[in-house]
Amino acid sequence: MPTPTALLATLQDNDDPDAQVLLEMAKAGSDLRKPHEPEFVFEVEDQASAHAIVNALCALDYEVQLYELGEENSSFQVVAKRVMVLELRALNEVSLKFEALAEQFAASYDGWGAEVVE
Repeated sequence: MPTPTALLATLQDNDDPDAQVLLEMAKAGSDLRKPHEPEFVFEVEDQASAHAIVNALCALDYEVQLYELGEENSSFQVVAKRVMVLELRALNEVSLKFEALAEQFAASYDGWGAEVVE
């Protein structure tokens, strides 16, 4: 496993959702010391709120995609991504910020995920 044992030990038995995702990524073979490109997902009911979230995320220098309503989406989806090292503290800060942003626009922050980087 490419992620050091000491780093894995800090994630084990941690109930924090971000820590759990990091642990699962490490178990899947991801080296958490390397940069990843996580995707942060918002579910939004109305177009105006979706565009407001897109604008806020762009102002924070995220690459952002808006997925419109359709057969596959029952709500608008906003997906933000940025290359970063997946550190628990940084992810906790992003999660808090994004939960507040979602609340501001009556949306739902759905969390994040990333591809395995060896």
